Amino acid sequence: MILFRRRIVLLTVVLAAPSVSAGQEICGDREPLYRLDGDDLVWGSIRAVNTNDSLLVVLTRSDPMIHLFDLADGSRRESWGQSGEGPGEFQSAAGVALAGRHVYVVDAEQRRLSIFEFTGDLVHTVQLRDLGMPDDRPTGLDRAGGETLLFELSVPMGNERSFFARSFGASANEVPVRRDTVSVYPKWAATLHLTAEGSPSYSLPPPYSPTLQWASVSEGVAFWQGPGSEVRILGFDGTLKSVVSLALDDRFEVTEEDREFWFQNAIPQEVFGQRVFEPLRRKARRTVDFPRHHPPVFELLGAGEFLYVRRTPDGRDEVWDIADFQGQTINRVSLAQDQTLMTVIPDHMVLKVTDALGVESVEVHRCSSLPGPESPRMH
Repeated sequence: MILFRRRIVLLTVVLAAPSVSAGQEICGDREPLYRLDGDDLVWGSIRAVNTNDSLLVVLTRSDPMIHLFDLADGSRRESWGQSGEGPGEFQSAAGVALAGRHVYVVDAEQRRLSIFEFTGDLVHTVQLRDLGMPDDRPTGLDRAGGETLLFELSVPMGNERSFFARSFGASANEVPVRRDTVSVYPKWAATLHLTAEGSPSYSLPPPYSPTLQWASVSEGVAFWQGPGSEVRILGFDGTLKSVVSLALDDRFEVTEEDREFWFQNAIPQEVFGQRVFEPLRRKARRTVDFPRHHPPVFELLGAGEFLYVRRTPDGRDEVWDIADFQGQTINRVSLAQDQTLMTVIPDHMVLKVTDALGVESVEVHRCSSLPGPESPRMH
């Protein structure tokens, strides 16, 4: 859910965006540029990817944690990071963002933000509570234009998400010059309570029910809460700036494979090495109802004047519809089974690719120009 420098025009065109013209670059069709792999880039735990017009940063859970590359050709600039509790060290890095002349990394366990130069030198580490945020677990970080960052925090074991925007100065070594709070939302609208004799109770959202999705945009954030197709654009102060009604023509049915994937992943297999949820899992297979169709949105990403909308759930090949800010679907992107879309900017798409052994790599594609408003959609 990562937006970049070119998004500065987004909110000025929400209400009056023209039809997409020929030559406007979106990733409806694309060509691979390069893949980041090799003996010194063996990754099995890519946590996040972020980019701007010239740089690409990859955050992994293995040491070193941060890898900085030139976007144009994939040449590596620096790699750094290590596990620990000291300044600039991590226990559970949850998100990374490029803003201005710095790399920002948020740590979930330690509830803090580390800021680095592009050389890997630490500028400073600051607790999120010192930035005016609650002591909740950070689960996401994104750039929202200029040197403004958008933080997502979740209440542990709860159903609440909060979003905070903080604007940093050029030195990134001072208290943020602007402190705006976007809003607080429930993660999901309904809750399924599962109980079974001999097993702890467990609460989670019902299978394939609408779950809050968001994407940062210039001077704000886009939210989808379902069950319909409206995406709301909010300013950093929480005020409604516009509403985008997505024209999503088709619906994806919930298959038997989807049901099995949900059972395997939604209910824990074990806790502290004990399979305490087995009675609950057996009962859930008999009693849990599934909807006929999936919700229209599983994830949002933004790029320039477009929203990328993931239409298929985890466990399936990814299908993304690209919509303009009048809500019209412009194109569709279908990815191979081993590919995961990590981030987009108007002229690049960045994928995570996982091989049969579970080794991950990052693949960068260049987007070709849209053929024109009268041409058929590409797949």
